[in-house]
Amino acid sequence: MKILKALFCEVKTALVLVAIYASACAVATFIEKFHGTISARYWVYDSLWFEVLHIWLAACLVGCFITSKAWQRKKYASLLLHASFIIIILGAGITRHYGFEGIMNLREGESSNLISTNEHYIFIQVKDPQGNVQYKQIPTYIDENINKGIHSTFYFFNDKALNIYTKELEIEGMSKDRFILHTDIAFLDQSFETQIIRNGDEAPTKESITILESNGYKIFLAWGVDKISLPFNIKLDKFELERYPGSHSPASYASEVEVLDPSNNVQMPFRIYMNHVLDYGGYRFFQSSYHPDEQGSILSVNNDPGKNPTYLGYAMLILGVIWLLFDKNGRFQTLGRFLKTQQFFALTLFIALSLNVPLYATQELQDLPEEQETLQNTPSIDMPSMDIPSMVKALKSATSLSLAFDKLLVQDFGGRTKPIHTLASEYIHKITQKNTFLNLTPTQMFLGMIFYPQEWQNIQMIATKSPKLREILGIDPSQKYIAYSDVFVNGQYLLHNYVEEANLKNPASRNTFEKDIISVDERINYAFLIYTGQVLRIFPDSKLESGKWLYPLEAVSSAVAQADMNKAMQLLTIYKHFAEGMQQGLEAEQWEEAIQAVQEIHDYQQANAGSTNISKTKIYWEIMLNTYNPFSQLIYPYILISLVLFIIVLSSIIKNKPLKPFLHKVFYVLLLGLFILHSAALGLRWYVGGHAPWSNAYESMLYIAWAAILSGVVFFRHSNLALCAASFLSGITLFVAHLGSMDPQIGNLVPVLKSYWLNIHVSVITASYGFLGLCFMLGLITLLMFILKYPKIPLKESARENIAHSIISLNVLNEMSMILGLFLLTIGNFLGGVWANESWGRYWGWDSKETWALISIGVYAIILHLRFVCKKNFPFIFASASVLGFFSILMTYFGVNFYLSGMHSYAAGEAVPIPLWVKLMVVSILVLIIAAGKNRQLDMPKIS
Repeated sequence: MKILKALFCEVKTALVLVAIYASACAVATFIEKFHGTISARYWVYDSLWFEVLHIWLAACLVGCFITSKAWQRKKYASLLLHASFIIIILGAGITRHYGFEGIMNLREGESSNLISTNEHYIFIQVKDPQGNVQYKQIPTYIDENINKGIHSTFYFFNDKALNIYTKELEIEGMSKDRFILHTDIAFLDQSFETQIIRNGDEAPTKESITILESNGYKIFLAWGVDKISLPFNIKLDKFELERYPGSHSPASYASEVEVLDPSNNVQMPFRIYMNHVLDYGGYRFFQSSYHPDEQGSILSVNNDPGKNPTYLGYAMLILGVIWLLFDKNGRFQTLGRFLKTQQFFALTLFIALSLNVPLYATQELQDLPEEQETLQNTPSIDMPSMDIPSMVKALKSATSLSLAFDKLLVQDFGGRTKPIHTLASEYIHKITQKNTFLNLTPTQMFLGMIFYPQEWQNIQMIATKSPKLREILGIDPSQKYIAYSDVFVNGQYLLHNYVEEANLKNPASRNTFEKDIISVDERINYAFLIYTGQVLRIFPDSKLESGKWLYPLEAVSSAVAQADMNKAMQLLTIYKHFAEGMQQGLEAEQWEEAIQAVQEIHDYQQANAGSTNISKTKIYWEIMLNTYNPFSQLIYPYILISLVLFIIVLSSIIKNKPLKPFLHKVFYVLLLGLFILHSAALGLRWYVGGHAPWSNAYESMLYIAWAAILSGVVFFRHSNLALCAASFLSGITLFVAHLGSMDPQIGNLVPVLKSYWLNIHVSVITASYGFLGLCFMLGLITLLMFILKYPKIPLKESARENIAHSIISLNVLNEMSMILGLFLLTIGNFLGGVWANESWGRYWGWDSKETWALISIGVYAIILHLRFVCKKNFPFIFASASVLGFFSILMTYFGVNFYLSGMHSYAAGEAVPIPLWVKLMVVSILVLIIAAGKNRQLDMPKIS
């Protein structure tokens, strides 16, 4: 009985199980990285022991409910929250055993009711002399990374044993997609050495079936995916693929289908595209990919009877979280009373803001043109050749022209009208990964590339990350930049095949080289747009219903097509005037004529832009935002104020003199002012961009910094040390955002991610990082306090007592912040599952990003429950755990992007060595914990 209680009814056991679960998931992500998805599934996700771990954890939660008497103690909110995980595990189990996922391949004009499974099977069919047939299928975990042998015995026709023993694997074919599995078969006292063949992800064909004969029995062996028949047909009427203008990169694709179900007299047309899923007959069909010839569609198919229990679990989880926060007997309110801070109205405001604003989470993908064999300079004016040093010198003097040219409007390929200042900054930063290059502003460099494309094509300014890519181009692998001309030989684009292969590959399975190929291809396309002038869409055409703006040659051609020769001549004259002004400026540094031409373009825009025009106010603020970047200006004030306040607070603690209220108010007002500026800057970015400013990696960092300072000035404003931690965290977060590895530009939104569920998911889960980051900072400060409490440091006894009281207060603040952070992280992660299921038909796929978010939930759940098992010296234990726990967040946000594969990666770059500063930080933290641990003797008072 004691053993059963220890295994199923103790909190300590539950925490150990959660720790094992989180560790297993972490290991699985690295198995997937180095040995492939099938290996991760075999060793962890699909394994029996992992399933037993789920069941054990659910049973342990039930046991803890019983022994803790949660119902009798009226802990209804806690009971509801923890019960939700049992329901979620139950829903996952139903999905695991009774649901399935597959692929349906359709060609235009054809219908099908067959689904190919994602899993591969070995099929064994035995036919007796009378013609009777019996059939077995064995799931396999075999690919180029793993060969999990099958050593099994199956009985056919009651008592006839067939032994199968698989051995070595051979892989053949140009694409290494022909698998030959050497196998021993024993049946009716006969043994066979044979081969079983699989061709890629196809179903077995007649040619790939192996046939054996034994005493009148025939044995058929095959290997491949299974085909499942649906009770209805899906017909593909038309597949539509929309590419970015002139580019191979797909912008969107959709399938016009019909559901054909004669038994129910149903013939239903439907359009399947991203975020628009077909539901019929218990099956979900969503757009996955397409055939290379663009005449066929690939639909992912899902049947999930575990969806409703899972959704019920999610609903219970969210309700339990909200209830716990406002429950008078709950831990959060109890801690708040301990600190005498009960103004929780701010929490309601924060959640309301987080859940109701239109948020988007994606980086801008500009419309990029297809590479051409030769470049044709758009202007019809022949510009004289000019050496680059002279041109750079002249362009530096073009300050007045740059200021005028910056204010001109241009329409990007996503349809957004914006100042050329923004476009030039975005394109030059995209190409070079720098804000300036050759000591030229982006606009000056932009002008040089437009009017002197041949000269600029030979400048090494296109950033790369992969040494393999440079080797392909015959360039020194250590050289970070390549020239545009390096990727073309005799008019042929050297990266074409690599780009095609990478684009057709599932984003989750792209390696670092393929990710860099796609990124460099984008930069090449950006440069191409500038060199050909196609990016210079500065002439609106009021006669086009689409509201499209045209680049110079296109605008002239459009006017000629409209038989408006006056307009054509006007456009040619304006652009010729501009080109001649540029030539005069570069040769004599006289820019008056070019500036006059810019004014002519401006006048033309105002006369023809119509509804696509934007106000001078918006232009002004967008340029201001680009120029001054208020977020980078906030870095040093945040850090400086936090350090000064920390020194003052620390001094007052050591001297056992309370900080004067006046000083607290001064620093609070300063931080409140910075918070208001930060909020205003986010609002300005929202106003300029037209959508909420947390749509890519850079903006998410701005949002995390905002959430961090929000936690200080709103939730924990009475604590000076909490203000220090929040301010410092905000400054450091903004500093990381501006290191140069993140694109800061404002972009249009990819249609696939314009989802309400995604909006909530990103807002909530990113805000959680701010609160958990505050826990990290509070933990560090607490450990420093423990060091100050060291007996050999000469302090008065009253000062030591004051330090002890400060540690207790910090511990309470830390726990409250962690509760908020964990709740937001949990809700955000599971709402992300809802979004994925509603958009793609699957709410959980063990993607590395979502898996590490789940790991972080487990880590912080363990930390928050340590108070039940670590009564002695709890403040030290909790502070140390809150510091170490934050590494799971760092892994979730940064580590997955650089060291693992997955679909959620912001920084699709090459896996780089761990930076020295990270190693030093880890060592410093460990030294800090060890030093603080020497004086860890301090227990928490009872909080009620």
